[in-house]
Amino acid sequence: MGSPHGAAEVSDVLGEDHYVCTLPSEVKKIASRDLNEDDASRAAGLQQMRNFVRRNPAITKCRLDGNFLLRFLRMKKFRVQESQDLLVKYLHMRREHPQWFTGLDVRDPDIDELVSCGYFFALPERDDSGRRVFLNIAGRLDTTRFNSAQMMRTMQMGCESLLEDEENQVRGFTYIFDEKDVGFALVALWTPSDVAKAFQCCEKSVPMRHKEIHILNLPTALHAVFEITKTFLSDKIKNRFQVHSDEAGLRQSVPTRILPKEYGGTIPIADMIQMYKKELLAVRSRVVMLDQMNINKKPKTKKIEKAINTIQRNFKKLDID
Repeated sequence: MGSPHGAAEVSDVLGEDHYVCTLPSEVKKIASRDLNEDDASRAAGLQQMRNFVRRNPAITKCRLDGNFLLRFLRMKKFRVQESQDLLVKYLHMRREHPQWFTGLDVRDPDIDELVSCGYFFALPERDDSGRRVFLNIAGRLDTTRFNSAQMMRTMQMGCESLLEDEENQVRGFTYIFDEKDVGFALVALWTPSDVAKAFQCCEKSVPMRHKEIHILNLPTALHAVFEITKTFLSDKIKNRFQVHSDEAGLRQSVPTRILPKEYGGTIPIADMIQMYKKELLAVRSRVVMLDQMNINKKPKTKKIEKAINTIQRNFKKLDID
C-alpha cells in the first residue's frame, strides 16, 4: 500500500483574506435563524478569531482565511469564546492523532482505493433539507488489507473536503451507514481505546454539524456493539440516529431520487464515485494544506482516559477486546 501521508503542494497555510459571503439568500436565512449569523456578527467574529490566533503563543501556524475560521464560528453559533476553544481543540486533535487527521490526500493510494470501492463517498445531490449526504458501505472494506487509520483518514478527507463549501458548513450533513455483511472482523480493527478517542474527536473537535445519521442493515450480532458505542455520544447526537432494517425503510427518510441506483435511485454507485472524486480534486490543495498548521503540545487530561477505561470494560463483556 502507499504512504500514509501525502506531501502538500503548497508552501504555507492560507493567510487572512478579504472574505466575501457568497451564500445563497436561502442559506443566509438559515444561517441567521439557526446560527445567529449576519454581516455584522460574521465580520466581528472573523476579526476576533484572527486576533485570537495571532496572539495565542501556542498556535504557531493556522489558516486565517474566512472559509476555515467560519466553520468554527458556525459550529458554535457565533459564540466567539466557544469557537476559539473549538479551534484549539481541533488543532490539538490533529497533532495528537496524526494517523487519523493528517495526510488527507485524495491521491494517496489507500484513500483512493477505499473511495473507489465505495467504502465512503458523498452522494452528488442534496437531501430535502439541502444537506450533502455521506454514504458508508462498510461491507466493501477488505478487512485483510486495510486498518482503522486508513478508514478514518478516508472519512476525514471527505469531511474536510466538503467543508470547503460554506453551504455545507451552514446546513450540516446527513450520513448513511450501511452495515450489511459486516462482521466482527471489521470491529476487531478498532481497539476500545481508539473507539473512545474517535467518537470524542468526531463529535467534540471536528467543526461539522451532524444532523441525521441513518444506520442500515445492522446485523443482529452487532446490535450490542452499536449500543455500547452510542453511549459515548451526547444525547443530542444519539437522538439523531435512525435505524432501518432494509432499503425500503431508508427510502422513507432519505429521498429515493438522491440514492444510488443500487438503493433504488437512478445513478449507479460507480458514477457517483467519479463525481465525488472530481469534487475532492478541486479542493485538494486546500485540504492537504491543513498539515502545515501546528500548535504546541498540551498536557494530557484525565477525561479521555476515563472514557477509554469505560469503553474497554464494556467491550470486555462482549469478549471482543
